[in-house]
Amino acid sequence: MPQAFHNKVAIVTGASSGIGKAICFELAKSNTRLVLAARRIELLEDLAKELSAVETLPCSTDVTDTTAVNNMARQAIERFGQIDYLFNCAGSFTAGGLGDLGEDEIAGMIDLNYLGTVRCIKAVVPAMQKQGSGHIINLSSMLGKLVIPGSSAYSASKFAVAGMSNTLRRELAHDGIHLSVIYPGFVHTPMICAHLDSVQNSILYRKTANYPPEKAAKAILKAVSKRKRELIIPPQNIIAAYLYALMPGPLEAVVGKLSGGWPRYNS
Repeated sequence: MPQAFHNKVAIVTGASSGIGKAICFELAKSNTRLVLAARRIELLEDLAKELSAVETLPCSTDVTDTTAVNNMARQAIERFGQIDYLFNCAGSFTAGGLGDLGEDEIAGMIDLNYLGTVRCIKAVVPAMQKQGSGHIINLSSMLGKLVIPGSSAYSASKFAVAGMSNTLRRELAHDGIHLSVIYPGFVHTPMICAHLDSVQNSILYRKTANYPPEKAAKAILKAVSKRKRELIIPPQNIIAAYLYALMPGPLEAVVGKLSGGWPRYNS
């Protein structure tokens, strides 16, 4: 495990499952002090017991609630005196064409995936500015690089994370704060498994679904320790990202054909 995390303080949102939880276990190997953030406190308390070898602070945090997010950051400073890393891993996924989703479902993904990330950043940046250092890690998605059938609302939220991050990186550089964006494919997590019927025909899912969150966490921390601006995982998705940037139309046609077709808009 890179020494960059040794005895540092990291906030991990979405810590109760999936990639967030796997990151907590990896960070614990470096004796990182952890602020465990998610909505369900009982899951965080169980996780804290599993991570008993390191100092942890479970914080029941709904990232759609600004007050709760600010309280999380305040508790982190009161307990540890600093915030070195923020891992924005909280998120949700609902598949469907834009016409199939209600406004509340679309707004919910934007509020959690994008605005939740923004709230956490706004809560911790003042402390990082005061320190003159820090590193923010935002989980976007491969669906923040390209699109597949049924990804309209989710992709919108993850493209937003990517665009905001690439602008914010320049703004934070003035204060010695780094920012990395992670673009995972369909990592085998509870969020994806809950929507398996909707995504299992996707070529992207079939190529990456067996990628475990533990392997993702190792790759993410390696990239963060090297202060990389972005990471695409699994590595085979790098080709797809480049092809989409060069010729999005033809690639969308191929992806649609290999994924069972693009759905028609339902009015």
